[in-house]
Amino acid sequence: MDTGRRESTYKLATLMALIDVCVENEAADNGTLAVPVQELAHRIIAYYWPQVRAYDERIVLSQNKSSGRTIPVLVARYKASTAFTTAEAAREVEDEHYVALVRDVELTVARQPLTHFHTPAGRNNDIANDDFVFDARGFHKKMSRTHLVERGHVVLRSGVPRALRDTSVLLRSFVKNAWVADVVRMNKVSLDVEVIDGFLFGTSREALTTLNDPLRDLQDNRCFYCDSKLGPGAHIDHVLPWSRIPIDGVANLVAADSACNLAKSASVPVRAHVDRALRRPRSDLLAIADRTRVPLLHDRTRSAAEGVYASLPAGVPLWIRSREYEPFVPV
Repeated sequence: MDTGRRESTYKLATLMALIDVCVENEAADNGTLAVPVQELAHRIIAYYWPQVRAYDERIVLSQNKSSGRTIPVLVARYKASTAFTTAEAAREVEDEHYVALVRDVELTVARQPLTHFHTPAGRNNDIANDDFVFDARGFHKKMSRTHLVERGHVVLRSGVPRALRDTSVLLRSFVKNAWVADVVRMNKVSLDVEVIDGFLFGTSREALTTLNDPLRDLQDNRCFYCDSKLGPGAHIDHVLPWSRIPIDGVANLVAADSACNLAKSASVPVRAHVDRALRRPRSDLLAIADRTRVPLLHDRTRSAAEGVYASLPAGVPLWIRSREYEPFVPV
């Protein structure tokens, strides 16, 4: 991934999508994991969704040396035509135009990043590669939709799903750094690396503002973590940190006072906090999802929690409340 000069950020987006899938899903008994190409397309769209907004209210950042129907362009066109605030919301209701977007992105993913996944940038793809992540045979740049339907998925080799899950924190950091560097290199304007990092990968608080009142009502206007009365500056917090697994679902979101939210930051909380969030009445969470058009994502949050805690080494401090942690003890 750090070799040569990439022509686009597609390969990095694909790796991030694979990491997410491995955190959220158990491998088979033989250590492999079948990942539908369509699922990768959904997640790649979700990564590009916030990135196609105008940077500094002036320009849309380029993420591809080519022009035309690139994935970010397709995502931007769909986003501009719809009222959905997140890709997951569009996916949840199976919006017909979103489904068409996924079909287009799926084919591009098969023809480009999956075909060239194991080929270092700048190297001839005709040279034999070590397909150590998945068997890339069958993927090629002229792949048809019919062939894609027949192929359907990539199968991660034995041991790869667990390796991606267990090293997910380090890998995410590496991939994000490479992604930021590529965006800086592909754009002719002067860009600050730290600002671009936040722009590309920071969670969109605007999309979550509609949850403020419903979550306050559900929690009797009390902070989810410390039970203090919520003031006007309450925050919407991801119980499972966004930096660990990007899930903008009602099941993973709570109202918290600013002190708790800032103290927790990107820390992994004690499992009790996650379990309590998932035990909230499903009917109440569904009602909030329907009212706000923010998807529930209960099953994804539960699966992600299993993966996040399974990947933690013993002794990692888990956040309880402000200035209070406990060491993680694997079960």
